[in-house]
Amino acid sequence: MLELTNVLGKHYDNKFFLSTDIYSNILKTKGILVFKDFISKTILNEMVIEANLLKSKSFQSSSNYNVYVKPQDLAYPTDSARNRIMNTTKKCVPNDLISDKSFLMKIYNSSKIQRFFCSILGVKHLYPYADKLSSVNINYYEPGDALDWHFDNSDFTITLLIKNCKKGGTYQYFTDMRYNQDGSENYHLVEDILDNKISPNLQSAFEGDLMIFKGNKSLHRVTRVIEGERILVTFNYNTQKGIPLSEQSRKTFFGRIA
Repeated sequence: MLELTNVLGKHYDNKFFLSTDIYSNILKTKGILVFKDFISKTILNEMVIEANLLKSKSFQSSSNYNVYVKPQDLAYPTDSARNRIMNTTKKCVPNDLISDKSFLMKIYNSSKIQRFFCSILGVKHLYPYADKLSSVNINYYEPGDALDWHFDNSDFTITLLIKNCKKGGTYQYFTDMRYNQDGSENYHLVEDILDNKISPNLQSAFEGDLMIFKGNKSLHRVTRVIEGERILVTFNYNTQKGIPLSEQSRKTFFGRIA
């Protein structure tokens, strides 16, 4: 069993892991939750070393998509909010290249941390992806790389920033704005956002911060990296057992499906 005391930051003791109600309410209200200095400095340095060693095995991807990450809808113009094309570029290391002894894997598999996440998210169980590539990923964003505007397919995303860039790479988002009151897609608001008519919320990010974000109804992006390198770990869980990431997504992000 992982001894969390030496891995997590000094504020994350047993008392902290019992105080989930306040964090659950923040996530429900704001759609975003950030735990500052979640990882101790010593372990964070080891994670960066590990990421640097694995980088040569990463896959460079460039993906084009609309903000809904769905096939184009011919009922709408090409430049409409529904069909406008976004672009994301990055390098990524899949799960099967990360050692089982890695602190990243130990944190991901920790029953204590999983119970904490479940309580905050209001779910009964969290499961790894059924494929061997998708559960834990190390993502590298270099100058020119960005994660463009999109809604997530999953209800939540859990990330750990282990290295921040010197300039650029700003997390921007709009909370719980995807749908109109009647449940239809709010294309008008999305179009205003894409046309830069509305200023987004900004979330500062520091090395060692863990973030939980409800991105299915909240449009979000990370702006283009201008200087330095940004390394972000994603802890990817499912609420149902035996679910793999789609073959198309694996091919896009990892360059292979197995």
